[in-house]
Amino acid sequence: MAAAVISSLSKSFGQIPPSAIPPMLDCILTSTAVSSSSLFSSILDDLPDLIESGNRDGKLDSDRRNSIASMIGALCHLLTKANIGREELQSFLWKGFIPLMKMGHDFDQELLNQIADSFFDVVQSIHAWEVLEENLVPFSLRSICLSAGIIQNGDLQGTGLDRSSLFYVSSDLIEKLIENLHVGKDCKLFISGYFPLPLSCHVLSITLDAALRNFQAAPLTGSVSENLSSVKSFTANLLWNLCNVTERLLLQGSESRSCTIGFLLPVIFKAFVSQSSFEISVHREIHIMSRNLFFMRVWKCCRKLFSLGSLERRDAYRILSLYLSYFSCGGTFQNANMSDGAEEFDIRSEKDLWNEIKRGLVDEEGLVRKQSLHILKTLLCMDSGNQHHSDISEKKAQGKHSVPHGVTKRELWAYKEAKSLGVGKICNAVDSGMNSQQQWEAFVLLFEMLEEYGTHLVEAAWNHQITSLLQFSVSHDNFVSAISGSMHQTQSETWAEVFSWLSILWKRGFCHDNPQGIDVLLA
Repeated sequence: MAAAVISSLSKSFGQIPPSAIPPMLDCILTSTAVSSSSLFSSILDDLPDLIESGNRDGKLDSDRRNSIASMIGALCHLLTKANIGREELQSFLWKGFIPLMKMGHDFDQELLNQIADSFFDVVQSIHAWEVLEENLVPFSLRSICLSAGIIQNGDLQGTGLDRSSLFYVSSDLIEKLIENLHVGKDCKLFISGYFPLPLSCHVLSITLDAALRNFQAAPLTGSVSENLSSVKSFTANLLWNLCNVTERLLLQGSESRSCTIGFLLPVIFKAFVSQSSFEISVHREIHIMSRNLFFMRVWKCCRKLFSLGSLERRDAYRILSLYLSYFSCGGTFQNANMSDGAEEFDIRSEKDLWNEIKRGLVDEEGLVRKQSLHILKTLLCMDSGNQHHSDISEKKAQGKHSVPHGVTKRELWAYKEAKSLGVGKICNAVDSGMNSQQQWEAFVLLFEMLEEYGTHLVEAAWNHQITSLLQFSVSHDNFVSAISGSMHQTQSETWAEVFSWLSILWKRGFCHDNPQGIDVLLA
């Protein structure tokens, strides 16, 4: 009876939508003598054959995809039953989840995400984070280190990854796990290898993201202290290892940096948004991994990347832009809670950062100039919503300026263009003096207009702004004072810094794509 039920169920997976699987299984378990554990084992035993057939064909047709989705739904539903334990979850991880992640990465990204969501829902519901800690995480970390060339023989020594946190797995341990699971030959060959680098980073990023969601929701759901402690420890240990491996990957090749920027850094920054520091026990010693400490290390990597080729420089700008997208204005550059004893770090106090921005603003490559300008505006809290020259409606409400007499049609056009760009409001400030923020707005406006091809835009901005910017750049409240702090102690150093920024405008102007734009600067 039981065998017939299981056989019939296996054949029907391709015809049953995943949403109908849980109630159907509940009916089978209620109305027959089939146990949830035997049903789980039978379905799991059929899964490797389906995976291997898909790998042989090199594709997933709709029927096979539906079968896999329904089988995963069935297995995940059965894993939540009372008599299904962590051993079954471990078996599912090695025989189903890991091979399916590889298949999804190769053939079907949507299926990969669907399987991952179902799997992490099960882990969360049965509080089995230690299964991931002992299996999935070390396998994925080992895969990163092997595929990126950080290690050659499975040994993590010297990589900065902590063995005592159980996020270390040797080749012998993997072989032992495979033998205990009694998986097929083809599956053995796959598991004894490793994930490709993008997949490893993706799996670890969604794992940390799932743990973060569970950790943040635990107080709201009233989770018991034991479960909360488990996910908290798992989150902190995984974050610790991802921070360490990120530091190594950023100084590897282009693919390693791309995977780090695309997968690991966003979820790491997300973790530090939710909590500024995490406590980790390493060899029975308490360590603190804080937002500031981590980004100090990332900034050191960026400084090395800036000194290399153009590709490395672009990646360094991407890293800085990503960091600033999570921690920008409103005092969030500094650690919100310094009680953890972490060293305070404000990226704006780094002279090398401003030098790299200046270097990027005059780069021959347009993308680098855009990246540098974006970082500059973010550091100065000059997004599109709070720049003075961007709020055109407000400027119009302040009254009209009379058009000077005796101007040519071209000059009149430039005047009206300047007004539409919001130059008028900045000019209003000239009468009472421009503060440092207004001077920066004038600088940014000039730079952005110099990036335009139309000479009327250059003329509109240049004629109205460069004189006033020069006038107030030698004042005590010049625009460099807003960023330099204690970097420039003497007046001569401050003036040298001011004119190094102003020279950027002339350099860009004399490299203008339109020769008539250069004439505007010389007029």
